[in-house]
Amino acid sequence: MEKIKEELSLLSVSLEFKRPDTKHSILYVADPICAWCYGFSPIFEKIREKYSDKIEFTLVLGGLKYGPEVETFSEDVTEKLKYLWKEVERVSKRSFHYDILQNRNIQYNSEPGSRAVITAQRIDPALSFAFLDKLLEGFHSKGKDPSSFETYSEIASELSISLDEFKELYYREETLLETRNDFNYGYILGVTGFPCLVFSDGLDRGVLTKGYSSFEEVDGLLGDYFRSIGQY
Repeated sequence: MEKIKEELSLLSVSLEFKRPDTKHSILYVADPICAWCYGFSPIFEKIREKYSDKIEFTLVLGGLKYGPEVETFSEDVTEKLKYLWKEVERVSKRSFHYDILQNRNIQYNSEPGSRAVITAQRIDPALSFAFLDKLLEGFHSKGKDPSSFETYSEIASELSISLDEFKELYYREETLLETRNDFNYGYILGVTGFPCLVFSDGLDRGVLTKGYSSFEEVDGLLGDYFRSIGQY
């Protein structure tokens, strides 16, 4: 953590006289079946609210499990998830719906849910974070199937998205390709774990945090950086 602070401080000094007059940006790399992303959601919402005047936030879907890595809810898989969920619950204080782990028909697959988020994002970019948050919550705390179109339809209705438009766009081949492009982009960014915040000052870009972080940790990093360039 101290190393990141030092790097951000050095970055602000080296770019002091050539900093562009553009808003800073953060790419939020997350996944709709990622338990740590579910735990981090309220924290990231607070960060967006606090720094909305200084930072432009963009969502990138990470691709935790897809293609040959997709798993069914076998006993072995769900035992691992149960252990993981208990750890996330302990750290984040968010509740989990453990009964869904008994459903052997569930697939642990990032692609359908990520495709649904991309669909919502294409309809209205302002809804991308809200859709992801509701999908994370629906799976982890309400026991909703994260690969079911019915789950996505319910969220679309909650967000006042046209169901006809949503369905038509969801099943387009280009939406699937865009979803996979997001997965590849996360890989290009060097992201190896979720959630991940990739920070840019307009000239350079690097990983700010990887994995679950408290609000105080993320706020401390950003606060120190903006103070160092006189923008806090």
